[in-house]
Amino acid sequence: MFETLSQNGNDTIISNGTFEVRIIPKIYDDGYTLTKVVKDKPLEIVEVRDIRLPLSESEILKEAKKLLKQIYESVDLGHFTLSQA
Repeated sequence: MFETLSQNGNDTIISNGTFEVRIIPKIYDDGYTLTKVVKDKPLEIVEVRDIRLPLSESEILKEAKKLLKQIYESVDLGHFTLSQA
């Protein structure tokens, strides 16, 4: 699936149709905040990454694309039991 890139003020949004990653530059420090959400549902946050390095635009886009393609394995909570003493 292809990614689309758009600007919203100072923020950059990269999307693949299902999820979108918002790249927000930090105001007072070097770095960025990457927030992955379900597309068209901004309150359904999947992951947030705080990057505190002065990365170039191409490097931060590379990190955002990795976050966008990240696959999460589900955990079966049935394997966990609490022992009662």
